[in-house]
Amino acid sequence: MKILIASILSLGTLMASSLPHYETQTLSNGLQVVTIPMDNGSKVISTDIFYQVGSRNEVMGKSGIAHMLEHMNFKSTKNLKAGEFDEEVKSVGGMNNASTGFDFTHYYIKSSSENLSKSLSLFSELMQNLNLKDEEFQPERNVVAEERRWRTDNNPMGYLYFRLFNSAYVYHPYHWTPIGFMNDIQTWTLEDIKTFHQTYYQPKNAILVVTGDIKPQSVFEEAQKHFGNVANTLEIPTKKVIEPEQDGARRVEVNKESEVEMLAISFPIPNFQHPDQPKLSALSEMLSSGKSSRLNRILVDEKRLVNQIYAYNMENIDPGVFLFLAVCNNGVKAEEVEKEIWAIIHTLQNKPVEKAEVEKIKINTKADFIYSLESSTSVAELFGSYLARGDIAPLMKYEAAIEALNPDEIQNVAKTYLVPEKSTTLILRKGKK
Repeated sequence: MKILIASILSLGTLMASSLPHYETQTLSNGLQVVTIPMDNGSKVISTDIFYQVGSRNEVMGKSGIAHMLEHMNFKSTKNLKAGEFDEEVKSVGGMNNASTGFDFTHYYIKSSSENLSKSLSLFSELMQNLNLKDEEFQPERNVVAEERRWRTDNNPMGYLYFRLFNSAYVYHPYHWTPIGFMNDIQTWTLEDIKTFHQTYYQPKNAILVVTGDIKPQSVFEEAQKHFGNVANTLEIPTKKVIEPEQDGARRVEVNKESEVEMLAISFPIPNFQHPDQPKLSALSEMLSSGKSSRLNRILVDEKRLVNQIYAYNMENIDPGVFLFLAVCNNGVKAEEVEKEIWAIIHTLQNKPVEKAEVEKIKINTKADFIYSLESSTSVAELFGSYLARGDIAPLMKYEAAIEALNPDEIQNVAKTYLVPEKSTTLILRKGKK
């Protein structure tokens, strides 16, 4: 089969200076193939496939299916026994893993350049020949349920995080995190999983990214060889779910076995494409990155109220949230930490940000960004995460946006988004054992 749609883009001249050049072709079945050559003589590549499906594509009562399907992808196929995928990767000295997020599902194999064909054949097998047998599904359901217990139900911070999304979103599927609700995990049917796979694991809903010591033409030829004849099966649902605008502050208390109290505060923010996103990233860096950050300096070192404190912004397909998460020290009430966080927010909103503080953010962010471009695995994840969300332009503009930051912009996003009437506050109390 010939490639009917072939658009080779050489975008090096359009990129910010640190980003590597990439090329892309789209096969006739809609599979986008992206290659990012890193001529470093390492003979190492990362072969990644991103499916444009995550927990945002689920419906209430069927939460967690995207994550469950990620688990089932390592079971048997038409030509592989359960566990053989991992064995095949290890047999050539490679390693593999996968993850499920709100917006996409990501699989990768890290191997030598000469094993590109092997990696592509394995991913092609998963896309078109997954068995999805009940005798494999039922035990894996128990594995996922145990993961839910370990990471969420029996983990106070994990439970606080899950319950925060239950409260911050009332309508949108971001109402749950990718692990899903326990009752849903225990009541999925095998047909639910099969339908989800048939709907979303199609060439037109996937992006193949090959990064590292490789020639682009060999990637395109091998991709055509292994994926060119894979057919699409169903129309992909395009319904857009819009979270209603929050009409007032929300406040929730939960009880959980925990030695200390915990606190979470969230605020609605725009999606990953919005021009305020780099400013919100800078704000999170200023607040909680490193010991000299405002939250760490005041709440950890000076006042000794917490032992962990985080502030970060979600960069999702649909509007996300800016989060504060805090683990109080023993004997400290969550309200005391809450009061101090609001004091820090109000200072930020009302007192001009020092230029030196912004310059430090620029230097640290630039250093972290450049460091992320050193390995084929992290480069693939970076590019793939934007492509899977449907727009690579924010990545192309990111360095320039950070370089252009000024103190007023950071203060303005704090004023715009960190407002009491849009807040959702969760306090985790020390429950009974």
